[in-house]
Amino acid sequence: MKKIAKTLLMVLLVLVVATSCGKDEEEPIGIWTPMKWKVPGDLVRIQEGVYQVPLAGGSYTFICENYVPWIVSLHESGPYVTYDTPCLGDTVYGEWCNVKCVNKYLTITFSPTTEEDPHEFEVALQSGDAFYYFLFYQRNRLY
Repeated sequence: MKKIAKTLLMVLLVLVVATSCGKDEEEPIGIWTPMKWKVPGDLVRIQEGVYQVPLAGGSYTFICENYVPWIVSLHESGPYVTYDTPCLGDTVYGEWCNVKCVNKYLTITFSPTTEEDPHEFEVALQSGDAFYYFLFYQRNRLY
């Protein structure tokens, strides 16, 4: 009887060890898939996440395809001004642009400018541990 009990105990122990050592097929904790964005076709793309905005300004809507992000910050810089705007609610108002993020839709409205007054904008977004940064240049020449 003791031999059968010992054998059953060994079999159970081997099964527990064998099944607990397998590789998880799920995504590891702390590693999030990068945000994927559908970008308006009328913006000039310089590289991934970096775009040229026309001097006339305009409003552009981006769609996040895999998350529901929120605005972390808006950073505007020009020849004399550099500041960060804290995020309050779903809309951030800057001096030269407004950023609104509702559900998966990010709408950025740029004010018109002149060639002598170029602007750079950085919009930081977050969803959980996934982050994304847009960089926009509003000037007469490509970056």
